[in-house]
Formats: sequence, C-alpha cells, structure tokens
Amino acid sequence: MYLIHLYPFLLLNWKSLNGSNCKYLINQNGYLICLQKKGSNKFLKSRIDRAGYFTVRLNKNGQSSTQFVHRLLATAFIPNPNNKPFINHINGIKTDNRLENLEWVTHAENIKYAYELGLINKSKYVIDSCTGKTFKSSKEAALFNNIKHNTLRCYLNGQIKNKTCLKYLMAA
Repeated sequence: MYLIHLYPFLLLNWKSLNGSNCKYLINQNGYLICLQKKGSNKFLKSRIDRAGYFTVRLNKNGQSSTQFVHRLLATAFIPNPNNKPFINHINGIKTDNRLENLEWVTHAENIKYAYELGLINKSKYVIDSCTGKTFKSSKEAALFNNIKHNTLRCYLNGQIKNKTCLKYLMAA
C-alpha cells in the first residue's frame, strides 16, 4: 500500500512487451518495468535522444536495442486498424507522449502535419552574399545565375566546394 502512495502511476493500466531476460511492462504514461525471473524488478530509465524523442534500451534474445517510448506506447495502447507505420505527436511536441497526443499515420500524413505545425520549413531562401540579392528558392537562384539546380544544391549543402557567393538563408 505504501508504494502506491509514493508511486501513484503503479495503479495505471499496464501492457506487456516481451523480452528474453525479463518481461517488460509499459503503462499509459510511458513508464517501463522489467519483471525479471529472479524477482529483482526494476524501472527502466528513459533518455531524450539527439532528435528530441524519449528512448529506452530493451534487451531481446541477448541483443540490446534503443526503442522510442512513443512507438512502444502506441503499439501497446492505440489501435492501428489501417496498419499505418508511423506515430505522429499531434501537438508537435516530441516529448509529449500522452496517449491522446499520439496517432498512427502514414509517412505522407506525418510530413503534412510537420509542415502545418511549422516544424519543417517549406522552402529555404538563398542569398547572394556578394550582392545581397535574395531568392525564394535554390531553383530560382540557379535559374538566375545560370547554374544547374542539382549543382547549386550540392554547393549549398556542402557536398561539393561552393564556387559561388550563394548561401542558404532560412525563411523567417
């Protein structure tokens, strides 16, 4: 009874994830427990990866792998009748793993939501740092400067040495 007062999330609905050394349980708030055969159960610590998502390390058949907590939550708690492969954070906040903020989507739907929320810039402006002239896109800059578009994109992305004064200027 004392543990429930300290850890009220223990009362939440738990779903099973299978592992080899232990049985993983996840609750609707994204807490994970490893139920070990020897009886020494432990909570798993999550961390935020470079992309900004909560991740956790799981072991299965002697192999350790990093898993996204939002994917584990969606797999365990959110029906996916259309078999969509991606999970969208509806409000665009990668660390908000509440079930009501997660939904199954296609890749196209995921990209569309990212554009709508402003998480992805639709276009990058290009500036000529020698003249100060700006262009709405790399395609426009390439046409104006009589450069192949793919060549200019390679210059701008640093794939080949930039022989121009053109640089990306992120749209405001």
